[in-house]
Amino acid sequence: MELKEAIYGRRSVRKYNGQPIKGEDIKEIIEAGLMAPNASNYQPWYFVAVANPEKLRELKEVMERTSEILTPSLTARFEKYPQVVAETKQFIRLLGNAPCCILAFLLKDDEEYKRKETEFVESVAAALENMLLTAYEKGISSCWMTGQMEAEMDGIIREKFAPGRGKMIAMVTLGYSDQQPKAPRRREGRYEIIL
Repeated sequence: MELKEAIYGRRSVRKYNGQPIKGEDIKEIIEAGLMAPNASNYQPWYFVAVANPEKLRELKEVMERTSEILTPSLTARFEKYPQVVAETKQFIRLLGNAPCCILAFLLKDDEEYKRKETEFVESVAAALENMLLTAYEKGISSCWMTGQMEAEMDGIIREKFAPGRGKMIAMVTLGYSDQQPKAPRRREGRYEIIL
């Protein structure tokens, strides 16, 4: 697969068929993330791949509460689209039936990481993008999630899955797609070129 094909073809998928992902594929996806550019080569990330059904159930319990907390903001954001609200809430609650979720954290929670938080968050984001594209190349779909932070449930997830690590940055669902989402329209006026 050409890089351009991956960049232009990858979509956020919110419904998976539940088929398990091979451990070696999960490892390759994470290792692609570890190759990302990062601030001053700190490699300031910590990833937890949750593929165990019991642990996924525990994660879904937290996400059920997340869905409830986010209902008012989703309703306001998609006021004219109640179906979008219902589908989004279901995805958050059940993680789209994903057989794997990658939880992304900062490696540490100390003064240096707080002082360099912006650079370190950017580093983790770069790693996650590598993972999304690598997953897509393998035929594995994904969705980047941040609602758990908006709902202030990230601390609970950190305590359950990465105690002693730093701030949660995002969560990525991984699985084999059970839908074919279309590309959202790209908005105008989002860049300029100065020659």
